[in-house]
Amino acid sequence: MQFSGQIKKVLPSRQGVSQRTGNQWKAQPFIFEYFENPSDRYADSVLLETFDENIMSQLKEGLKVTIGFGHHVRDYKLTTGDRAGQTQYTNECRIYHFEVIGTANPAPSPSGYAPSPTPAGTGAPQVQQQETTGGDKDDLPF
Repeated sequence: MQFSGQIKKVLPSRQGVSQRTGNQWKAQPFIFEYFENPSDRYADSVLLETFDENIMSQLKEGLKVTIGFGHHVRDYKLTTGDRAGQTQYTNECRIYHFEVIGTANPAPSPSGYAPSPTPAGTGAPQVQQQETTGGDKDDLPF
C-alpha cells in the first residue's frame, strides 16, 4: 500500500542490542497521517517504525511524504509470567518506500496569529496601522 500524507509526530527513538545476533539496533517510530480516500473527511493515521538511518535523518513533523508500507504479523513465545509458554502476536507495518514530496510547514501559533514577515534588519514584526476618522463610531474595517 502506498499513500501520500504527512509526518504527524516523530516519537522518541528506541535502541538496544539483539539477543539473537548481539548487534546494536536503533529504531525511529513516527505517526503518519494520510487520506485513504481523497473524499474522506477525516485523516487516517498509522504508527510506523523505521530502522533505516537514511529515513531517520529526514523525519520531521509536518513533512509531506509518500510512504509505501505493508502489514506483517510477528509471533513470539512468552517466557515469563502467568502466560509463560503461550504465543503472543503483534502487528508490524514495514516500510518499503519513502519519498519526500514537500517540506515541513512551520507550526501554527497557538493563537492562530501569524505575524507578517519582518523588514530586513529591523527584527520587529511589520504591523499595519489603520487610520480612523473622527466621525466613525464603528471601528470595524468593513
